[in-house]
Amino acid sequence: MKVTVLGLLAVWLLTACHTPTKEKSKENAPYLVVLSMDGFRWDYSNMYNTPNLDSIARVGVKAKSLIPSFPSKTFPNHYTIATGLYPEHHGIVLNTFTDPAIGDYKLSDRKAVQNPDFYLGEPIWVTAENQGLRTACYYWPGSEAPIKGVYPSIWKKYDATVTYENRIDSVFSWLQLPSGIRPHLILWYFDEPDHIGHLEGPFAKDTKTTVERLDSLVGVFCHKINQLPNADSINLVFLSDHGMGQITKDKSIALAEYLHEDWVESIRGGNPLVMLKPFEQYTDTVWSVLSSIPHMKVYSKETMPDSFHYTESNRILDYVCVADSAYALFWKNTHFVNGGTHGYDPSDTDVHAIFYGSGPALKEGYVSESFPNVDLYPLFARILNLEPAETDGSLAEVESVLKN
Repeated sequence: MKVTVLGLLAVWLLTACHTPTKEKSKENAPYLVVLSMDGFRWDYSNMYNTPNLDSIARVGVKAKSLIPSFPSKTFPNHYTIATGLYPEHHGIVLNTFTDPAIGDYKLSDRKAVQNPDFYLGEPIWVTAENQGLRTACYYWPGSEAPIKGVYPSIWKKYDATVTYENRIDSVFSWLQLPSGIRPHLILWYFDEPDHIGHLEGPFAKDTKTTVERLDSLVGVFCHKINQLPNADSINLVFLSDHGMGQITKDKSIALAEYLHEDWVESIRGGNPLVMLKPFEQYTDTVWSVLSSIPHMKVYSKETMPDSFHYTESNRILDYVCVADSAYALFWKNTHFVNGGTHGYDPSDTDVHAIFYGSGPALKEGYVSESFPNVDLYPLFARILNLEPAETDGSLAEVESVLKN
């Protein structure tokens, strides 16, 4: 069936959430479309059959891996990718945390997720909108809140029941909107292979099936993009927030087996990272006990590794416990421990992510060294010809992927 411009406009009006009118998009501005596939480990393309991502690497760019920020969890890293800030600076320090002045933040709490007070820094869609470039976000963490009073021109409340095929169709339709309302930056999200990786681990048969299905969907999407009259002006990036490490029941730690619960005022986090705030009278005792537990490390703000960039926030509790690679860590070990997890030290390559890209701004057939995901915001700003906000990232670390 032929889709008319009026039909596309009607679809946009029905699906977009209203944002105050801003300056029209610059019609000749570049396009950037970024898909995140949650938990897509850096070496899945070596383990499994991914011909479409392999093809993108041949015609475009690929990083040996994308290094997540600490902790290597979903919301902190998606918001790092969007802002170029480490979690200690952008405020989303875990998937679940407490701000002393605002309250609790957790992914299942719609009110919290949509509260802009939790989000610090300036995500790339706010930078773009403020400089006259229309944007769209399809389930990108942080995009459901009016950060600095600004929404993306198009955004959606998270609904995991929407199929990936429908998401592809929506993004494709947005790129067919009339030039005055067409987004030039689109960030969108798939929740796999993270879910299957947690259930069964990165090396399972069902994980292989899921990864290969995602690769086929990447191929479907690229085929659709190639049908657009302006296809040669669209830059495509495929990335992930973190990888996935294998865990087993025999390598699990329950902190409650070592600590008395009445020693601890507050507990946050989840496998393989747990934050604790002891009651003042037990500060030394808790530190001593935690320091003696094998196969994990405990850090205070004074002993935190500089590479973690994880001290400058009052949302980070006094002690941060991190399991060693391949170990699971909980407060109480009442969970079924098998499959996979992430959240480890970013130097652990199990949690490294992917970065692939192609388009007019990017080199052809180029493989870059691994780089940290804080560098993506300045890269995206350069591709879109935007004046970037101040970040922790550096364009110099990643500009080798650019043609010019």
